[in-house]
Amino acid sequence: MKSLINRRSVFLFLAICLAGLALVVTPERLASFGIMDSSLTSDNPLTRQSALRLILFARIGLAVCGMLLATLALAAPRIEASAFFQRCIREGSTFPKYYEQQQRRVFHGTALVALTSLVAASLYIWLGSRFGSQTQGLVSQEDGFIEWTSALLLLAACLTAFRVASRMPDKAHAGMHLFLGVLFFVMLGEEISWGQRLLGFSTPDTLAQINVQGETNLHNSFGYLFDHLFILGFFVWGCVLPLLYWFEPVWCWVQSRLGIPIPSAGLSLAMLGITLFQEQVTDSLFGVIPGFRVPELRELLSALCFGLMMIESRALTADKS
Repeated sequence: MKSLINRRSVFLFLAICLAGLALVVTPERLASFGIMDSSLTSDNPLTRQSALRLILFARIGLAVCGMLLATLALAAPRIEASAFFQRCIREGSTFPKYYEQQQRRVFHGTALVALTSLVAASLYIWLGSRFGSQTQGLVSQEDGFIEWTSALLLLAACLTAFRVASRMPDKAHAGMHLFLGVLFFVMLGEEISWGQRLLGFSTPDTLAQINVQGETNLHNSFGYLFDHLFILGFFVWGCVLPLLYWFEPVWCWVQSRLGIPIPSAGLSLAMLGITLFQEQVTDSLFGVIPGFRVPELRELLSALCFGLMMIESRALTADKS
């Protein structure tokens, strides 16, 4: 009875929160807080329209999720009495116990690397005014140090995912890591615009019309729509899915059988900090520094976390119970 009351209460609370967000998340209110203000006030009409559509879809999504959670709260007694729910409780996760024990830790190697990198990035911005414009250009410009380091980290994450997948005894876990390896490779291609500036080819006319930077990539198309979706996906994978895995047995059962790796507790904290690594946050903390490209720095930290998560996934290949 206690678990039923807790689950119903949590679902109802979340449903109310999501419904409230669906009502208050308006373009005007977001812009007043500095969220997506550059997109909403952009001189490029494609960027403005994409931002407005994204906010509309987000409000609809929040409302739908709120209604779904309210429905689940009302149906909680039947759900917990169902054979499927009891099966999830009985069978639990297919992830090895050793892997789960590792992922519960806050302070360990991968988490410390991510958290230290986040602190270093913050210090870099804080000390940014002391760097000359030439140094800033070498670090932050297109094809600069940050962009190519991000590309190398994504390549490392891709190769690590493929290597881990080849050694996994569970086919579902192996298949998911093969998919992640391909995904990281696509991110690598997007990061360097598929080698456009390196090879010197021009952007196709069709893509140039929808790309706000005139480059051969998707993440700058439709007014940075894919950039916003990337940030959302990064937050969900790093912060939402771990909470669901540890506290909701049905999702734990589903996620483990899909083979979606979970970041460790410490890495999740770093991914939360990286999600909040936005210009409106850094500008309020450190001031506006001309020439600094916070999104590029955030992409670098994100690529690092992907690689660290794949390193953590090596525990899935360990012959331990």
